[in-house]
Amino acid sequence: MKKPIKTISYLYFLAALLLTICLVQCGLKSLTVTVPPQGEVGQRVTFTMHSGAEPRIEGSGTYTTQLLAGIMVPKGWNARENAVLTFTSPKGNGTLRLIPDSEIEPVSGLNWHQAAKKMFGIGPNLVDDFEWIIYRSTQSYTFANNEDIDFNVKVECDLGEENMLLRLGFYVGSAIENLRPQDTDYKKFAFSNIFEVTGGQGDLIDFVNPQLGTVQPVKTLDNDIITLNFNAGVANTALDNLDDVYLRVRAFDANDQLIAESSAPNEKTKLQGVGGKRFLIDIWPRGFFGLTADMQIARLEYFFTDQTGTKTVGYGNTDEPFRYTFRCD
Repeated sequence: MKKPIKTISYLYFLAALLLTICLVQCGLKSLTVTVPPQGEVGQRVTFTMHSGAEPRIEGSGTYTTQLLAGIMVPKGWNARENAVLTFTSPKGNGTLRLIPDSEIEPVSGLNWHQAAKKMFGIGPNLVDDFEWIIYRSTQSYTFANNEDIDFNVKVECDLGEENMLLRLGFYVGSAIENLRPQDTDYKKFAFSNIFEVTGGQGDLIDFVNPQLGTVQPVKTLDNDIITLNFNAGVANTALDNLDDVYLRVRAFDANDQLIAESSAPNEKTKLQGVGGKRFLIDIWPRGFFGLTADMQIARLEYFFTDQTGTKTVGYGNTDEPFRYTFRCD
């Protein structure tokens, strides 16, 4: 008789769980964001998230939770140290605090920031040099049935020192619901229109537009291995329909003096085809150029060429070289 009793108990538990889900629905409204089109390097800029709560609770029940909010920004902005998140609502105004790295998001087993990165990714950005940072309100709030509200989360953040085009990420959620993959009611996220940072020195870092040539990682030093990519599918170029693509590259020091170059199409400079009209080459810059210990590369200028070296592709499909500046900050 034990098995039927266990089965009945399980059915009662399941029914109670389903009843709870049906009786308590406190979903969030869709998330929209207000983001200016651009800002100057080092400027303190304000971004605003707009959302709301729509509690649907049967009887005299209530729903109590804390507000979660998150941002996805370039790592170089150092937002963990300088960003401030506050919110306003009919339930009261307040501040959100950074969730410690040591606190684990229960569903994923990762910390909250890693869990958000895993769930939301980098959106429409094409190159990853971003971090998600998650905050939680210092107060809890209790909702009754049909107590619909709108709220705004204001993000104040210092921009980094690099020129760039990117799309920012934003998130709001309910703390007691965690980051369940199947949930669409208690977590809302959105990515902004293109945001431009201007006024800095160095190359423009374009995270959003397909590029003929890119370098991974975005930030590194001349003693690290880098990958130079050529995507021939982005536009028609002088190298269309070629199976063999080569690298022509020059290295400059911090005084803008040429210290090394490699221009011969050979096995050392040949890119590897990886399908889809895409090619890449991995190089260790110091070893590639055979530099001595007293030499340091500040930037590279390079073209992609055919085997004869007469057909070339430069930045934006022009005669200007692609440029890559070494930095690690």
